[in-house]
Amino acid sequence: MTDDFTFDWAALAPIEEIATLVERICVARGLDGLWYSSTPGGIPVKGCRINGADGATLAVLTLQGYYPDQTHLRLQPAAHAADLPAVTALAGALYAALRESGWIPGAGPLFANTPRFIRPQGFRPRPGETEQPD
Repeated sequence: MTDDFTFDWAALAPIEEIATLVERICVARGLDGLWYSSTPGGIPVKGCRINGADGATLAVLTLQGYYPDQTHLRLQPAAHAADLPAVTALAGALYAALRESGWIPGAGPLFANTPRFIRPQGFRPRPGETEQPD
């Protein structure tokens, strides 16, 4: 089931810096994508349909900037993605880069593996929402 391969994180960095990091990692992995952006209700949103080497959609990434110094990321495999290990590998590379940049702080073995859901210390929930996952 593709829900098992959905990654939902918050990073303590501006949306544009996260988008730049995502682009760098995708290029390094031989992936490309199509970006879109909007600002519904004044909240910046960027999204990217990430394509594999064969041109097929591998995953969809959504970035939401509820605060100038915090970005919510959701990486989901495409509904028809046949290469789920590639989605997991991309998530692992993104998570490692976010931790290396200090944008998902955490130390110790608990943070060593790529989590499906994380809200780091210092995270602020979207205005009007609780800290609990959906």
